[in-house]
Amino acid sequence: MRSYFHLMFIVAFLFGCEKTSEKSMANDEQGWKLLYRNDSAGKPVFGNKQELIDAARMGYPIRVGFGSRRANDSTKSIEHIAEVQFLTISNSTELFAQIQPITGQRPELENDTLSITFRENIKWTILVGTNGFSDRLSIDRFKDTIIGHRNRPTEVSWFAYIPHKNDQDSQNVWPLWKQ
Repeated sequence: MRSYFHLMFIVAFLFGCEKTSEKSMANDEQGWKLLYRNDSAGKPVFGNKQELIDAARMGYPIRVGFGSRRANDSTKSIEHIAEVQFLTISNSTELFAQIQPITGQRPELENDTLSITFRENIKWTILVGTNGFSDRLSIDRFKDTIIGHRNRPTEVSWFAYIPHKNDQDSQNVWPLWKQ
């Protein structure tokens, strides 16, 4: 009976340590952090858009995440996460991000073994906004011509790399055009 209580004490102690570790990691502001998420109508789903805009103005690296499910089979889905190459802040209220063109891909979601292959002749890029806007451009790599251009409302997750926690950072941010 005594060893049972010792075992329970050790388990409780270890469980408590694990929870403390998780809590301290959650409070650590350094590293990649999901700052904002908008739905396809541009409505906020998570976070604070102004915090994201401030991070962009401070020059912090930004990543965007977006994806889709198949309409005829919602168990089939893809998610993309990409480094942002170019940012635009419009009227101090919306952020737009463009990713570098990538070689096209063809996910094989129907097979027993999931795979993905290159589409060597296609490259594409996307421009997404905190207001749900997106514009995708497909380019024939060999002819260097536009073969597709599609606007479609898109849900986007916005991540920023926060190099350190400094409560003063956001107080020193102003529009980049301001003198």
